[in-house]
Amino acid sequence: MSGAKNTLSNTIVVFLKSNPDATKNQRSALAELQQQYGALNKQYKDKQAQCKKISRRIGEAKREGVPADELMQSMQEQSADLGHIKTQLTAITDKVTVLVKPEVNDSHSSQTVTESVPIRTYTETSTDYSQISVALLNGEDDAWNAYVNANPDASLYHRTEWKDLIKTVFGHSSYYFYACNSEKEIVGILPLIRLTSKLFGDFMVSMPYFNYGGAIANSLLIEQKLLDEANDLAKKLGVNHIEYRDNIARERLEARTEKVNMILSLPSSHDILWDSFSSKLRSQIKRPMREATEAVIGNTECLDDFYTVFARNMRDLGTPVYGKTFFKNILETFPENSKIVIIRLENKPVAAAFLLGDNKMLEIPWASTIKDVNHLSINMLLYWEVLKFAIDKQYRTFDFGRSSKDAGTYRFKQQWGAKAKQMYWHYWLSDGAELPELNPSNPKYKLVIGVWKRLPLWVTKWLGPYIVKNLP
Repeated sequence: MSGAKNTLSNTIVVFLKSNPDATKNQRSALAELQQQYGALNKQYKDKQAQCKKISRRIGEAKREGVPADELMQSMQEQSADLGHIKTQLTAITDKVTVLVKPEVNDSHSSQTVTESVPIRTYTETSTDYSQISVALLNGEDDAWNAYVNANPDASLYHRTEWKDLIKTVFGHSSYYFYACNSEKEIVGILPLIRLTSKLFGDFMVSMPYFNYGGAIANSLLIEQKLLDEANDLAKKLGVNHIEYRDNIARERLEARTEKVNMILSLPSSHDILWDSFSSKLRSQIKRPMREATEAVIGNTECLDDFYTVFARNMRDLGTPVYGKTFFKNILETFPENSKIVIIRLENKPVAAAFLLGDNKMLEIPWASTIKDVNHLSINMLLYWEVLKFAIDKQYRTFDFGRSSKDAGTYRFKQQWGAKAKQMYWHYWLSDGAELPELNPSNPKYKLVIGVWKRLPLWVTKWLGPYIVKNLP
């Protein structure tokens, strides 16, 4: 089950009604989980109310020209508490999912997708639609980001810094919608980037280049109002489609559900994680340790090594590469959220990962290994170093990134203990338009990919950024 209309209580009630033969232990366990959820949900709503008060005070301070540093610090602390409560709520709902879902045939178990029930906890169960106004961002960046900090469903990619970063690096225009209530408080946001090219067309994405985006708000109704405004703008602009990168299912929009995010809940220590691995996985990690390998973790000082590995790997895969300035701008814009991990072999970089972390989750948007060292299982050592770093920095979850269900990358991530979380990429389509196929699996790109793999590396570094900037 998913969506805002479903609650944990409803899930339990429906299950018990449809399963009169449920065991006493099942009923007892569900009742206990429901009680825990209720207590945590109350804490969650209380924290949300505190965040709204602080957000209001921040807005007042900004308008009056009064320093708001202490308020911002307080907001960060409250947001951290919200994130922790959200993690606990998710853990409980995952347990409920395990208790109520039917048995799955082992031959298909790898395709089972974990769903939290509910995916989101909205702070407003009823909304007066007529009191909600929607506008485009025009200098309200602080208030926008304060809302992002206060909403555990927000991601790093919802922050306004991406608007300027993407404009600087790629030249794309943006449309950042926000919703306000009658008291002029932000109660929902939707960032959109417009990509225009002769090769791939004219469309908008929330958010391109990453796995997260879409509308987030205090209620499902507000999210729908944001989507309606964005769709109306798309019609006026004449774009071909909008792609919303959601983690919840929505009505009235077509969706692709081929992809899942692979998420690993992190323990408190390296040893606990190590002990959870299979003997085969531990052997694969140990294999490169017998070589002259070294792990280095840093920021801009590691950028050259990262790009050396990344650009070469992308060429070998037949994929256009981002320019180095893209990564440089991310590191400089988000110095506290970004890190690079390098594995050196005989003092040469052979594997690299680019990490982005926010709200207690660490993500690995880009990772590469030079194929010449694949026989040494260097990539296994790379991921082990990344996971150790995540635990050391007290992240609660690790996002391995998106995969097609039961593909090779899916199984690779699954062996580390990662669980699948369904992705919903929704589409508004102009009249007569079909769902876009801007991905390497599209047969019409097969010949181009084959040619790209044979190009000199310097050519792909020069030409790649001009192409990939228009691929979301």
